[in-house]
Amino acid sequence: MASDGAFTPSWLRGKSVTPVPAGGQVDAALARRIEAGCRAVGAPYLIAAELGDGPGASPGTTSRVSVSTAGTHIRPPFVLCTPGLQGAVLFPRSGYALIAGSTAFMASAVGEGTDTARAHFGRYARALSDRHPSLSVVAAEYGPVHRAWTHPDDVAPTSAAARQVALLDAFADGTCGAPDFAHGWWEARRASQAQGERVQGPLGALFDQVFMLLEDYAVDPEFAEPGDLDDAGLKAAARAALDAFRHSESGRSRK
Repeated sequence: MASDGAFTPSWLRGKSVTPVPAGGQVDAALARRIEAGCRAVGAPYLIAAELGDGPGASPGTTSRVSVSTAGTHIRPPFVLCTPGLQGAVLFPRSGYALIAGSTAFMASAVGEGTDTARAHFGRYARALSDRHPSLSVVAAEYGPVHRAWTHPDDVAPTSAAARQVALLDAFADGTCGAPDFAHGWWEARRASQAQGERVQGPLGALFDQVFMLLEDYAVDPEFAEPGDLDDAGLKAAARAALDAFRHSESGRSRK
């Protein structure tokens, strides 16, 4: 920790961080995030360090706590970290906590993506600005890195979301097979979430459709279940979704 009680820049290098809403103690929602992150990096327990005066402990007291922290009644100011420092949760005061860590830790602890979590926290801070103005300061410091993309033309060309768009185009046009499309899409989706990219509106709806289609598709036919899509069925459904999307986009451009 830095002298001001924040994460040190050297530890944050190569990691991401986001604020999340929190009450007066580690509640169920925050506990689920912590547990998911710990499982992702194989952390068997957490180290809890008190950052200030607290009931029953002197400043600097550390202890080992269970990964499942929902029932431990941990109250701020505290920091929780994995033994290997792959992830940490800084709980400086009631109202919010900062979750930070490696790609693997954050992908599970903040499954919606870092930027989405930051955007959500911004809305939370605005809603409580009259009673808790300090939350707005935190939200301003940790604003989304990427703006939310609504249409393909908005998407940064080097992003993982752009890779998803390219894969869908290639699959629908017949230059990419179903197994390669499925593998590539899931890989790009994981990368997009890990990088905190956000899609919304029409493009977000299209991505959601493709996600649902791939949920009903087995790359290996041996693992297919009754009702699952085969290669041809996946291609037909994906092409129909993309055609409908392109039609709506062309209507938008004529307005």
